[in-house]
Parts: sequence; C-alpha cells; structure tokens
Amino acid sequence: MTESDKIPASVNSVYPPILLMIAAGLFVLWTFDYGVTARRLPLLIGTSTCLLIVLDLLSRFRGNAGALIRLSLGAGFQDREMKHDPDWRSEVMQFIWVTSCVCGMALIGILPTIPLFIFLYMLLQGKQKIVFSLITSIVIVSVIVLVFEVLLDYDLYRGLLFNQDSFE
Repeated sequence: MTESDKIPASVNSVYPPILLMIAAGLFVLWTFDYGVTARRLPLLIGTSTCLLIVLDLLSRFRGNAGALIRLSLGAGFQDREMKHDPDWRSEVMQFIWVTSCVCGMALIGILPTIPLFIFLYMLLQGKQKIVFSLITSIVIVSVIVLVFEVLLDYDLYRGLLFNQDSFE
C-alpha cells in the first residue's frame, strides 16, 4: 500500500472546495449590496478566499499543475498534521463554534465577539488555563482595535443590537 492509498477519500474529495467556492462566491456577490467603501474589506476577503479555494482544488488533482502546487505550497496530504479522521461530532462542534462566532458578530458586533469567542474557544475547546485564554483574547482584540479602529480609522461593525441603523 502506497502512502497516497492511506489517505482517506474524503480528504482528497473535490466536493468540500466546490461547496466552499459556492459559499465564497455568494459572499462576494453579497458584498455588492454595500457601498463602495463598505464593500472593500469583505470583497478582499471573499476574493482572497476564492483564490485559495482554487489553489486547494487544483492541488487535489493528479497532474503537473496539482503536483506543482503541492510541491511549492506544501498542499499535499501525505504528511497530514492530524493523523486520524475526526469524529463527525467534533466536526459538527467546530461548525457550531464558527456559526456562533458569526452570529455573535452579527448581533453584538466584531469587537465584543472576537475576544469572547477566543476566550471561550481556548478555555472550553482548547482546554487552556483561564489566565492564558484571557490574556490571549485581550492581546488579539487590542491588535484588532489598534490596526482597524486607530491606524486605519475603520469603524468595525457594531452589530444589530448596537448599531443605530441596524433594524431599518
């Protein structure tokens, strides 16, 4: 049995990147509902995500292009970081974490959600100590505030509950 035969078919499947490409494409289309200035950051994120998904998709094919991408970007699955296939429950749990973070950002805004998400994820999912989780979340939100709110003078989304125009 060769090394590539040991890789589960689900890992090499083209369906996850195709589904992610559809989601990222819808995200990019959704950004055009905003004004020119407001759409810049989401459009940058969406198009960058699409580019990374295309590279991931191409790296899954056997051939010169796939081999070049795997070689240059280290995109092969032969040396997987996680040697086991995760239980479906843990995959669902990760989806719940990400969904709750996105919902938190929509409701209460980016600045309160990011440190809360990082703190709770590190504490509950990562089994880190309370102090380490707290310090990490404070440092990360401080960097986000410094970069976006102070240096770039870019007001981050305040959420439906704390935005004056949220329910109009």
